[in-house]
Amino acid sequence: METTSTIDISAESEEEFEIQHQEQQPGRESSRENEEILTDTKKSSDAARRIWSPSVYGCVAKELYLFAGYEITIYESIDHFGAVTWPGAVELCHFLENNWKEFNLDDKNVIELGAGTGLVSIVASLLGAYVTATDLSCAVGNLQSNLMRNTRRRSKHQPQLQELVWNVDLDKNIPQSVHRYDYILAADVVYHHDCLADLLATFGYFCQAGSVILWANKLRFNSDYEFLERFKATFDTVVLADIPNSKTVIIKGTKKVQLVNNS
Repeated sequence: METTSTIDISAESEEEFEIQHQEQQPGRESSRENEEILTDTKKSSDAARRIWSPSVYGCVAKELYLFAGYEITIYESIDHFGAVTWPGAVELCHFLENNWKEFNLDDKNVIELGAGTGLVSIVASLLGAYVTATDLSCAVGNLQSNLMRNTRRRSKHQPQLQELVWNVDLDKNIPQSVHRYDYILAADVVYHHDCLADLLATFGYFCQAGSVILWANKLRFNSDYEFLERFKATFDTVVLADIPNSKTVIIKGTKKVQLVNNS
């Protein structure tokens, strides 16, 4: 975002200045003195232009990534936590790219919870998935912009965008009778500690028989580890990666076997 402030004295303004000056000093009307006045005014104008040259006073953070053979440009926002790219998102993208044979997203139905800046959804889309990126209403503007910028004329299927509040009107907004997802993706979604029960319920809603949750998170607080234990108690889980440098874990979750058999 740029702001430009200039002072531009037009020819008419210069004329006005000359007349006023003459009225104030009637004894000085020689053409030579008038020319000097105009020259001084022009110099002042030039100096003003130099002083008030265009300047950048702030800008939105931009990050560049290379995934799935494409350079991805992500613009962050300052609106809320989901408007920045967190370590879990980057690690999950690396994992999806490096393990595409085992977790083949091509032509698969994929939903991302708390998509934030959209990096994970973009990579999933570039890997061939039908992607639905979800987040709160305050995040969808920047999310949509990043999605469109990085997938247009690149992805096999155009990604979709859906406003979603965890555990609120899920069957109304994304009914199970219509939508079934092969993969549920989530990265660094455990930071609103008062929303963890709703997050777990939302995972459970979308994780049907045959669905796979791929959840990446940097573990920061005791509440993160507590949620991880609840996640393990709710789903059959496998730790796919534990990255010490970023303190990030990637967990695979599936519906518990006994629940599948009973359904």
